[in-house]
Amino acid sequence: MQTRFKGMILFLSFMTIFSGCSKLNNEHDSALSTDIEKQQEAMTNVTPAIYKTYEQQAEAIIGYSELYNLAVESQEGKRENGMYVIPGLLSTTTLENNQIKTIVECDSMTPQGVTMAGDYLLISSYCHEHKHNSVFYVLDKNTHQYIKTVVLEGYPHVGGVTHDPIAKNVWVCARHKDRAEIVAIPMDSIENYELKNTLQPIKYTQQVELPQVKRASVITYSNKNIYVGYFDSQSDGKLEQYPLDERGKMTGQLASEQVIHTTMDIDKSKTNETIVKELQGITFVEDKLVVTQSYGTFKNSKLLLFNYDTNKKSFLDNDIEKVVDMPAHGEQVSASEGQIYAIFESAAKPYRENEKVWVDRVLRIDTKKLLQE
Repeated sequence: MQTRFKGMILFLSFMTIFSGCSKLNNEHDSALSTDIEKQQEAMTNVTPAIYKTYEQQAEAIIGYSELYNLAVESQEGKRENGMYVIPGLLSTTTLENNQIKTIVECDSMTPQGVTMAGDYLLISSYCHEHKHNSVFYVLDKNTHQYIKTVVLEGYPHVGGVTHDPIAKNVWVCARHKDRAEIVAIPMDSIENYELKNTLQPIKYTQQVELPQVKRASVITYSNKNIYVGYFDSQSDGKLEQYPLDERGKMTGQLASEQVIHTTMDIDKSKTNETIVKELQGITFVEDKLVVTQSYGTFKNSKLLLFNYDTNKKSFLDNDIEKVVDMPAHGEQVSASEGQIYAIFESAAKPYRENEKVWVDRVLRIDTKKLLQE
C-alpha cells in the first residue's frame, strides 16, 4: 500500500512538472509566433508622404519657374508627369542596428541618392536616428511601381548611388571604421534579394577604401570610371576619378583629382571667400558637369551647370553656365537617356514639419531644355 502511495505521488509530481514545462513552451512559442507575425507585418509604405497626386506636387513647385518648365511642362503626357513616388518615407522595412533576423519598421528614413539601373530606378536612404540599417528602394523604371527594399550593411549616410551598365554593378557611398569607402553590388544579386528570406543585409562583391577622401559624399559613373566627391565648409570640394577594369573591378587607385571652388554662396558680410558648400550630387551630361547644392532648411537648393574639361584642375565661378533654383533639401542627381533625375529629402520625417514646399517624388528634368541657352 505504501509503495502504491509513493508511486501515485511520483506520478502526480511528474504530471505537474510536465504541465508546467508545456505551459512554458506554449508561452515561448506564442511569444515567438507574435515576434514573427510582427516582423511579417513590417512593411515599406508606397504611398506619397505629402501630396496625394502628382498634380499637387507639380502645383507645389510652380513658384520655381525654370524647374517647373524643366520637370513639369516638359514631362506632360508622360506617366505620372515623369515623377516617381519616393517609398519608405512613412515606414520602411529594414533591420535594427545591423542585427540579422530582426526585421523592424523605421519611420525616419531620409532619401539621399537616385540612379537608373537597367530596368530599375534605385533610391538610397538612411535612418536619420542611426538606429536602423540603411537601404535602397527598387522601383520599376517603366511602371514607376515599387518592387522591393534592399537592406545594406550598417547605417552609412549613403550620399549617392550609381550604376555601371557594362559590368552591371551598383556602387553605393558607404563608410567602414570611420573611413570613406564605396561598395559594389551586382544587379543579379539585387534582383534575387528578398529580406524575408535572408533576414540579413545584401552581400557586397567589392568594398573599396578611399584614403584620399575624408568621406564619400557623392558618386557617379561615366565612361568606365567612378567619380567620387567630398565636400564640406572647411576645404575645397574634391572630385576624384577611379578607373574600372574590363570586369568592373576597382583597385582604388586614383587617376585624377579636380577641385570645385566657387564663391556664389558667400555671405559677403562675414567672409571674403568660401568654397561651394553642401554639394549633394554630381552627374555628367555631354560636356557639362551637373551639381546640386543644398543650403539647409528654408533655403532654396540650386542646380549648377558647369562647363567640364577633364584637363582642368579646378572649377570656378566663371565655369558656371547656368543656375536653376529648386526647393530646399535637394540631394543627388543622375543622368540617363536624355533625362536628369533629382531627389529631395524634404519630405522625410526630420524635415517634414519645417518646410513650406516639399518634394516627395523623384523629379525628371529634360536634359535638352536644360542645356539650351
